[in-house]
Amino acid sequence: MEVEVAIAISKCSESKKTFGIRFERTGPNQWEFTWAFAIKAESAKREGYDKTVIRGDILKGINYPGCPYCKSGGFFLCGCGKLNCWDGNKQIVTCAWCGNTAELSGAIEE
Repeated sequence: MEVEVAIAISKCSESKKTFGIRFERTGPNQWEFTWAFAIKAESAKREGYDKTVIRGDILKGINYPGCPYCKSGGFFLCGCGKLNCWDGNKQIVTCAWCGNTAELSGAIEE
C-alpha cells in the first residue's frame, strides 16, 4: 500500500527561517505531522510546498522532532494563511510571515 504524504511550508516563530513539515495520511480524513526539515524559501516554492492544502483532522506524530531551529513541537496557522511553529504555551503569537499579532483561539482543524 502506498503512503500518501504532503509537505507544507512553515517559518520558525523565533528565527523566522523557513522549514517544511511532512504530513502523512493516516485515515480517510486524518493526517499526522511526522517530520520537519530546514529548507530555503526558494527551494520550497520551486517544489510547490507553498501551495499545499490539507483538509481533515491533524494529529501530531509521536516521533515529530519539532521545528528544526527552535524545537517547538506545534504550529499555528495565521490569518494570512501561513504556518508558524508554536511552543504550545503562548496564547499571544506573532506571525513570522506577515508580522500580525493575535491571540490563539483553538486547534487547527484543517
